[in-house]
Amino acid sequence: MESQPTAVSDPVTDAFGLLDHRYRRYVVETLERHGCELTLADLADEVARREHDRPVSEIDSEAVSELYLSLYHTHVPKLVDGDAVRYDQESDTVVPRERVETLAQVLDAVR
Repeated sequence: MESQPTAVSDPVTDAFGLLDHRYRRYVVETLERHGCELTLADLADEVARREHDRPVSEIDSEAVSELYLSLYHTHVPKLVDGDAVRYDQESDTVVPRERVETLAQVLDAVR
């Protein structure tokens, strides 16, 4: 009987998995550019601005709220699981970890 190969974590595959959605790419780029923690609301504003290519003041508040929820429930947890960020629920802040810089470099390399 032939054994199946075991799954081995591949850093490149892991990085591309974290970056496979544009919202997570926007979060990584924003955190890397700012170099400090940001509130989830500020990240939602920045993602909305990039998604709609206009100032947040011109974007429907419901669209920004939906984006906030998407970040909160899906995208930030994936970045937390990928050790790219830390999320502090009490202060509602997203703190970049060292891996954010590496992921930003991956984005720069593939563009």
